[in-house]
Amino acid sequence: MPDLLSEITRAAKAYYAQASSLPLTATDFYDWLASLPDARRAEVTARGFAASQAEPDFLRFCLEWRGQDMWGFMAGQLSMAAFELWEANGQFNGDLPANSVGR
Repeated sequence: MPDLLSEITRAAKAYYAQASSLPLTATDFYDWLASLPDARRAEVTARGFAASQAEPDFLRFCLEWRGQDMWGFMAGQLSMAAFELWEANGQFNGDLPANSVGR
C-alpha cells in the first residue's frame, strides 16, 4: 500500500500544482466559503484568505470551478489500483497534509 499512497500523493501534488498559474481571488474565497458547512466556514473565515491559499480543498474548488476536474485528472494519472484506493477513501490526498500545498 505505501507505493499506492506515494502514487496518489504525487498525482495530488501535480493536480494542485496547476493552481500556481491561477489568479486566486477574494471572490473565489467567498464562493468557496458559501459552499462549506457552518462549522468549517467559521474555521476557514478565522484563518482568512491568505492562509487558505495553500488549503487543498480551496485549491480544488478553484481548479474545478475553472473546469480542471480532479476526478478526471486522477483517473488519467493513477494506476487502476491507486485510483480505486483513492476513490474508495473519499478522494483523499495521499500523504499530503492539509495546508501543505504551496503557491
